[in-house]
Amino acid sequence: MSVTKLDLFEDIAVSMESWTSTASKALTDPHVTLEWVEEQEPYRKLQQALKNSNVEIEDVAKIFSECFRGFAVSLLTALDGGTALSEKGRLYVVDEEDTPLGEGLHDDFVGYLLDTGRLR
Repeated sequence: MSVTKLDLFEDIAVSMESWTSTASKALTDPHVTLEWVEEQEPYRKLQQALKNSNVEIEDVAKIFSECFRGFAVSLLTALDGGTALSEKGRLYVVDEEDTPLGEGLHDDFVGYLLDTGRLR
């Protein structure tokens, strides 16, 4: 069984959702464990500022979701040859049988998010 483009997209989407949840909780829940961060103090300061401003976790999650989606599309665009990196050469995503997953990964990923209801 070979890995497909949709398998890759699902894996990226699940990671984005996980990081959106983790990052949102890290900035809104003063009881959350921050053992995974390098420096806790900036998180605690933002937690307090967001609390004082009555910012809800849902608002923070929307922002993180959009940022992570933008980052994922940027990475896929680089793989598609759509950045300055292509002036140095191309990178290709292939399965274990060296079959390319295809071109247009960044556009197809956005389509996948729309098709799965993760993007409106």
